[in-house]
Amino acid sequence: MATATCEARECCGAPATPAGGPGAAGWDTMASWYTSNISPATASLAFNLLSHLGAFAAAGEGLKFLETHCGDAKAASTALPLPGVASYTACDFSAGMLAVGQAGLGDKATTVCAESTALPFEAESFDRYMSNMGCCCVSDLDAKLREAYRVLRPGGVAAMSMRIEGGENDTAFQTIGEALNPFGFPPPPQREGLLLGKDLPALKAKWESFGFKNPIAWRTWVVLPIHDEDAFMNFATGQPPVQKFLGTLDDAKRQEALKVLREKAGETLSKGAFQISVAAVVVRK
Repeated sequence: MATATCEARECCGAPATPAGGPGAAGWDTMASWYTSNISPATASLAFNLLSHLGAFAAAGEGLKFLETHCGDAKAASTALPLPGVASYTACDFSAGMLAVGQAGLGDKATTVCAESTALPFEAESFDRYMSNMGCCCVSDLDAKLREAYRVLRPGGVAAMSMRIEGGENDTAFQTIGEALNPFGFPPPPQREGLLLGKDLPALKAKWESFGFKNPIAWRTWVVLPIHDEDAFMNFATGQPPVQKFLGTLDDAKRQEALKVLREKAGETLSKGAFQISVAAVVVRK
């Protein structure tokens, strides 16, 4: 398995911290939470992005794929090998998450610990680029897009997705906010990648400003595998921003907040499912 230095980062609303510091180590240990709550939902979107990239074409071209922010690489580890994929490289900034991805991928792909804003690859190294739910995590979206464009070969295709903060019908994060805001829960991060999905023309223009062509963008939802209040509490309290906030409350307030959070979860389940609002875009170089 190839490796590269992991840099400072910001994800899931947690502040960026020096690589190897307490914050980074904390994220590295969140693999169990991620694989239980997030990747089962977002893998369905990853499969869709892979289809837009031609990974499932019956008569493949032997394309070289790069996936950044791969997490546990659930979609790739399930789908590979594929006739149209000559090679698959999966990157993540978290060594802990990447270890889970490597375990699933085995010898079907190369894994590299790398930040999507500073990829350790030569220019024009790949035919296809995928980043599922990665654009909402980076604090420097411009750097991410520059790198994606740089490593793609002329005529290559990129497919990316991002969570939409405050997106329509996003019941997962909305439930957390409705429950904890009255207790002083801080406002969500305002990273560009979390907000662009609200304005698809602006999203497409952003990608075109970096040289990409023929953008196709859409909004959709991913549904979390949460079927009861206990599972939702695990999802909500496993997030660094929620953990940090609850730690600031005295015991009585914390117990009250958790009670309200559980009640709100029950209300959401009585009306439907827990889903996350996302946007996706496919472009050519």
